[in-house]
Amino acid sequence: MKRLQRFTSACTLISAVGIFAAVTASPRTNVQSAMSSPQREQQTQSSEIDELLRSAFDLYRKGQYEEALANLNKAAALSPQDFRPLVLSAYVYSAQAKMKSASEAFAAAIRLQPRRKELYLAKAQADFLRNAHEEALETCRKATVIDPNYAEAYAMIGELLMYDDKRRPEAISALRSAIKINPTLAKPYDALGRLLEFAKDEKGAEEVWRQGMVADPKHMAGRFALGRVLVKQGRLSEARELWESRTSDEDRTFPNFIDLLKRAENLKRATDALVKSPNDPDTLIEMGFAVMEGDSWVVDRRQERAIVYFKQAAKLKPGSARAQYGICKAYIQIADTFSKEKKRLDEEMAKLWKLDPKLAGELEQYRKTYQGGLIASPVTNDQ
Repeated sequence: MKRLQRFTSACTLISAVGIFAAVTASPRTNVQSAMSSPQREQQTQSSEIDELLRSAFDLYRKGQYEEALANLNKAAALSPQDFRPLVLSAYVYSAQAKMKSASEAFAAAIRLQPRRKELYLAKAQADFLRNAHEEALETCRKATVIDPNYAEAYAMIGELLMYDDKRRPEAISALRSAIKINPTLAKPYDALGRLLEFAKDEKGAEEVWRQGMVADPKHMAGRFALGRVLVKQGRLSEARELWESRTSDEDRTFPNFIDLLKRAENLKRATDALVKSPNDPDTLIEMGFAVMEGDSWVVDRRQERAIVYFKQAAKLKPGSARAQYGICKAYIQIADTFSKEKKRLDEEMAKLWKLDPKLAGELEQYRKTYQGGLIASPVTNDQ
């Protein structure tokens, strides 16, 4: 999913390579009258190609991909040296998730227009999406030969290499080059900051992300990545300030920054309240729920830690339906991963049915729909 989201929009790149630069709707009648017969025939063919391209683009935008390709094949047959039908075909293939075909179409366009650097980047993106990373890397490097100051190509080189431990220094160098060439390019700041975070240089990562926010006209470059680090460091007021001053809610990393921030804030409130009232059953229950908050696909024993608080609350306040509700909810999440806990869950649910049938009914429904996931820490239970 991330890879698809990283793919630059077709309309943006089509504009960048000037695919429709020669396509106009202006009348040609007066010009044609002064032309010779062969010239008029050539002009008529050019108009037909332009019309096929316009029609194909409209069909592409409507999701009528096969019809668009049919028009583009006609245009390519009429003018084999015209790169535009090939480029638009590549985007149609991309929309169909046919990334190998997209890459081949971009490669054909490059053979016709070997000096258009944007075509190389578009092909590299298609190769990236089909896991042909080395081919994508090679294509990006060719783009930098054409234009040694092609910041977008350096940025992509950095992203292609950033998850390879042995090549991370090379990735960092490429991303720094992209930022140096074009400080207003937002994506390299985010990627460079994450690389520094991987290297345990959180201070350096924070500095890069803050530079990115200043450079980015929307002030979003690296904002949520920085926010996650601030939450991890317990700097919640700064993280909240980052969220409140955002210009966009778009966050493609899961769990989202705002979810992590809210969980951390809830946990801090519950912890502070428990310090003041360590023997208050309601405070213990709130602490249990705050500890248990998390993503369903992560199993990290938070439920077991939460049960301790719920049981303490039940001991201080016998017959507390809410404490029993917390115990049962925690066991539902545990039992989804560890089968031996199902018997214990049934026992705890029987207690809740006696205390509050309505709450028990809610949890029975929750039990039917809950799905856990990955184990994020060593476990001793059966799996």
